[in-house]
Amino acid sequence: MLIALMLVVSAAAADLPPDATGKDSIDLARVLLPHATAHRTGRYVVLSDGDRPVIRSVEFALEETRRQYDRWCRAMRLPPPRPDERLLCILFHEQEDFVAFAEQTEGLAATAQHVSGYFSPRFDWIVCFDPWDSTDLTTATQSLDNADADIESAAARGADPEQVAEARRKVIAARVEVQEEERARRTAVTIHEAVHQLVHVGDAFPGRANWPGWLHEGVAVAFETDNHRGPFGPDRSYAPRVNGIRQAVAADRHIPLQELLAGDTIDHADGDHTGILYDQAGSLFCWLYKRNRQGLAAFLADVGVPDATGVIPAPEDVFTRTLGPPASIERRWIANVLR
Repeated sequence: MLIALMLVVSAAAADLPPDATGKDSIDLARVLLPHATAHRTGRYVVLSDGDRPVIRSVEFALEETRRQYDRWCRAMRLPPPRPDERLLCILFHEQEDFVAFAEQTEGLAATAQHVSGYFSPRFDWIVCFDPWDSTDLTTATQSLDNADADIESAAARGADPEQVAEARRKVIAARVEVQEEERARRTAVTIHEAVHQLVHVGDAFPGRANWPGWLHEGVAVAFETDNHRGPFGPDRSYAPRVNGIRQAVAADRHIPLQELLAGDTIDHADGDHTGILYDQAGSLFCWLYKRNRQGLAAFLADVGVPDATGVIPAPEDVFTRTLGPPASIERRWIANVLR
C-alpha cells in the first residue's frame, strides 16, 4: 500500500492549498487518500485504512476527549470550541504510510519518524498511525511468535507437558500485555492530538498561534490517559507522566523552569529530552490548574498576544506577571512532584 499512497500524494502535493478547514479539509484528505474509508461520529470524521475495531476505539476516544475538554472549559470559564463542521482524524494502519503522508503534505518526514501522531494547524487534521506497527511492539510480537514456534517444536520432540503448558501460558500473558500497551498508546495519542486540535479550532486563546512548543504540549499532555471511560484532564493524574517527571526530578535531569519558559522549539529526534519536556510541561500545567486556576487562565489569555506596539511579550514575562516569579513556583511545584 505504501507505494500506491506515495504515488497518489506525490501527484497532488504540488497542488495543495496553503490551508484548509472544515469540509474543505476533509475533501482534500479524501482526494489524497482515495483508498481510505470515511467513518462519521457526531462530531468527527475518521479517515482510515485500518481495522474497524481499531477505528471504533479511536472514535470513542475522540468523542470522550471533546466532552472532557468542554468540561475543562466550563471549569476555566472559557468558551468551548464550537466548530460548525466535523473535525478530521486520519488514522493509518502502518507507520510507513503515516511518514510518507507527513512528508508529502508538510515535509515532516524527519519528525514523523519519531512521533506516533501530529496535529496540522495548516489543514486542521489529526494524523496518527495504529501503534501495533510501532517498532518496539512489532519486535515484541515477533519474539512471541518465535517463542510459540520454539514451544511447539519442543512439544513435538516430547518435552515435559507441564513445562510446555507453563511456557504457553507465559506467552499468552505476554501477548495480553503487548495488546494492552497497544490499546493504551492508541488512546493516549488520540487524546493528545485531539486536544491540540480543539485548542486550535476554538477561540478561547487569542495568542495560541504564537504559543511556545512546551505550552502546546503541556496542555495536550495534561489530558492524556489510557482509560477514557471516566473523567480525565488536568485535574486527574496519569501515572506514566507522573512517574516520568518524578524520576527526572529525583535524578536532577529535569529542565530548569526559566529555561523551559524561554524555550520555543522541540527536537523530537532527542527522545529522552523530549520525554522529559513533555512530562514536565504536563506536570506543571496540571499543578498550576489545581493551585492557581485564575492565574493560569490569565496566562493562557495573554501569552502570545501582541502588545499595543505589536510586539509579542516573552512567555516568561507573561508567566511572571500572571502567575508569579518562576523561581518561587518552581520550588513549590518540584516539592509537589516529589511528594
